[in-house]
Amino acid sequence: MKSKYKFLCIIAALLGMIFTGCNDAEYDIRNNSVYIAEATSAKAVNVAMEASGADVNVVVRLAKQLDYDVTVSMGLDTRLISEYNEKNSTEYVLVPSEHFSLPSDASVTIPAGDISATFKVHIENFDTQGKLYALPVIIKNVVKGEIIQSATQAQLLYLIAKPLIVSVPVMKGYNSEGVKVHPNQDWNIRTKEWTIEAWVRMSAYSKNNQAIFDNWGDGLTEVYIRFGDANSPYNYLQVKTLGGQIQTERDLVANKWYHWAFVYDGTTFSIYRDGELNIKFNPPAPQGPGGTVEFQTLTMIGSGATYFPDQCAMSQVRFWKVARTPVQIKNNMYYEVDPTNSNLIGYWPMNEGSGNTFNDITGNGNNAVAGSHIIQRWENNIRFDQ
Repeated sequence: MKSKYKFLCIIAALLGMIFTGCNDAEYDIRNNSVYIAEATSAKAVNVAMEASGADVNVVVRLAKQLDYDVTVSMGLDTRLISEYNEKNSTEYVLVPSEHFSLPSDASVTIPAGDISATFKVHIENFDTQGKLYALPVIIKNVVKGEIIQSATQAQLLYLIAKPLIVSVPVMKGYNSEGVKVHPNQDWNIRTKEWTIEAWVRMSAYSKNNQAIFDNWGDGLTEVYIRFGDANSPYNYLQVKTLGGQIQTERDLVANKWYHWAFVYDGTTFSIYRDGELNIKFNPPAPQGPGGTVEFQTLTMIGSGATYFPDQCAMSQVRFWKVARTPVQIKNNMYYEVDPTNSNLIGYWPMNEGSGNTFNDITGNGNNAVAGSHIIQRWENNIRFDQ
């Protein structure tokens, strides 16, 4: 009887081991997957187009190591671009096929015992002309290995753009002059929404009322953007618009580049610093026809020698007739934008390197002219993303 009991116990144990092994195998497959590493934290990542081109390095990863090779096929899915554009109001297009190579049988293998492998796509350097390009990479399927691909993290959009490397003017106030768009005529522009963007570096914040942008008018139409008000220290930015005003914290650092974006969406005015929302408020409603804001002129460095003694370097001034989205602002800080975009009123790269005229490259003809003694010097090879 005891022998029979022992025999049954042995059989039960063996069956348990068999079924447990099967369950463990199924568990391993079910609870392991292959995915794109960066897709765990982002739907899109930026890749800089350098002189040598752009290298897209797609890290294909396992949730945990395996004791056999895993091979997956790689490809593109342009739906990622369409979905991203729709969600973020952007205008990305696929990198032209003549500038990169991705064969139909492209694949990558994660060797046994490793956790990841890198799939590389090289994009040749080409003139983007300010347009936005992307490479929508996906894991198509598992070619070899008892594993599944992630349902949500097997795709990633790589945003390709050329970093700005530019010449910039260094300016300061002089008499009552400034840098004026259409200096000899009124501008006569009305818009319900608007955005002004620029890179700005101040040598100091030693004086109040150093105005970098102004649209002179009565209190119900003006847009007046300056560093400092009556009380020192003056290392903050203040905006007066539509009869209201708002200002940032007093934490600006001299000789540091900042990217500023000023956005009015018809109700709320927001200030973005270096791609992040800094502060916002709801000013009084516009009094113009149909709730519009009027721009009769646009002046930069406009508060004269007395109130603008510090040196201001400025670059990539963009004036839009729409409220740019946070994603649009952040994604394009370090790069050109398409000058043919119909929402641009004016785009002044301020990259001439000499002279006193800043060309509007939109084709709208809104060139800006710096008054005498405004430009102190030019600095070359300025790059904002480093």
